[in-house]
Amino acid sequence: MRVRTTFFHRPESPVDPAQLRVGATLTGPTIDAAREDRVTISLDDVPATLARVLSDSVHELHVRWAARTAGTEPVSPLLSRISPGLHVFYTPLPGTSEEKQDAVCTLLRTLFGSSLDCKSVKTSFNYLGDDNQTHQFYATVDDLTPFAAYIKADWCPSTAKDGGLCGLRADQLDGASALDLSYDAYSQNLKVTTQWPLAEWPLFVTALEGPNDRTEVGIMGADQPSTLGRHELAMSGVVAVLVQDDRAKPVMFAFPSRHRATTAGTSFSAALTEPTGLHPTLQLRVAPGPPPRNPDDGGSCRLHTYLTLPRHIFADRYQLGDSLFLASKNLTALHHMTQPVDLEAPDYAVNVWGSAALIELAPPAVSSEAAEFTAEIPLHLRYLLPEAGGYRTVELPYPTVFWACEADKDVQFANNPFDRINIGYDALFDETTEFWHVQPQPAAQQAADKAAATADLVLPIRVPVLDSNKSQWVNVGTSAAILVGFSWVLWKLLSVYLRTGYGRPATVKPTKKTQ
Repeated sequence: MRVRTTFFHRPESPVDPAQLRVGATLTGPTIDAAREDRVTISLDDVPATLARVLSDSVHELHVRWAARTAGTEPVSPLLSRISPGLHVFYTPLPGTSEEKQDAVCTLLRTLFGSSLDCKSVKTSFNYLGDDNQTHQFYATVDDLTPFAAYIKADWCPSTAKDGGLCGLRADQLDGASALDLSYDAYSQNLKVTTQWPLAEWPLFVTALEGPNDRTEVGIMGADQPSTLGRHELAMSGVVAVLVQDDRAKPVMFAFPSRHRATTAGTSFSAALTEPTGLHPTLQLRVAPGPPPRNPDDGGSCRLHTYLTLPRHIFADRYQLGDSLFLASKNLTALHHMTQPVDLEAPDYAVNVWGSAALIELAPPAVSSEAAEFTAEIPLHLRYLLPEAGGYRTVELPYPTVFWACEADKDVQFANNPFDRINIGYDALFDETTEFWHVQPQPAAQQAADKAAATADLVLPIRVPVLDSNKSQWVNVGTSAAILVGFSWVLWKLLSVYLRTGYGRPATVKPTKKTQ
């Protein structure tokens, strides 16, 4: 088992190595940093139920969760972004039966709450149609409380020491900003990565005690050496392998990074135009700045948004296929939408989780810094179940907005020790694409002071539905209308019968033969 704990501080607030004490435990001062814990565990060391599901039915499983709050600006190199909620990408082993595949849904409900609406892979997942037979699932999961409870109940008691996933500090998971679970049949390893946003952290990390365990701690910040390549990020600081080292060692290294942050000041906000009705329009106000890469330097960049749409709301691919309509909304093209999307079914008749769409935006063409512009994406709500009062509130997660830029073909992003892949939209681009993320800025965060920095990255939608308190009158009225209509049809038939004599024996008048 291997554990890597890394603290990422801002460049202007480094840590003095002389203040660190290294042995079986690393201790030091309290620092202002983001934190990432990555635990790599062999299949033999995970609980039996989890191990059985992974070994019996999973070729690849990637679970990605993001908090619903905006938080602070990201700290390098933790720069990737996804919409808030739970994203799952599942590739079954060849020949796996549907029964074994459905164990993945059972596993997800165990890890993230029994209320998770995952019935089976066939009905609840989207099939992405790629060569790997990948399936996609999404659910609104606001926090990691069920996951923390699973760790405490099913994992921690299985060891005599405070190791394994207990090292992820289950009690602190409620403050995490991201959680990744990754497993593939080739490595037979489960990787669990947890990230926390910029906060005050006491430097105190204890090593695992097993003979084959390894605990590594890093404290570092972004750097800008003169030799830094145009596709690279650089970090400098100190690292230590607990138990093995007696002091922290200085390090400085650079690596290619597929996820980058746009320049300071670039941001976007999302809102729904009023009145929303059953056909809301998602309005993106984007202040993108100039493209991250200059075409004269051999790289082209295009601005995209990736929407994660729960099943109660969807986009019409046929409406987004009209180039003139797209141009009027500051959109360029719809590049991807998961299939199928039923355009008529009500919410309660749809089993699949929803759909995802990749849309290219059309920022204004300027030679220098681009001004703020607005892009509009038409969406459609499904009919929802009745509710007392005649309204239901549903939510739309914030999309991600990013520049997708061409990188040199020889760039090896896999060399990034903090790389993050299998997050949905990255599979829709070439492997050497760079993603320059635009910082989301909720409306509450724009208008208020810094205390509003934890504004939700979800948009509530108030949807008109049948008022259940008045539905009985609808039933009575419908029945009455049917009865009146049926009576009117019977009356018309009867009147025709009485007037024309249909139904009486016909009287045949003899005719005279002529020759």
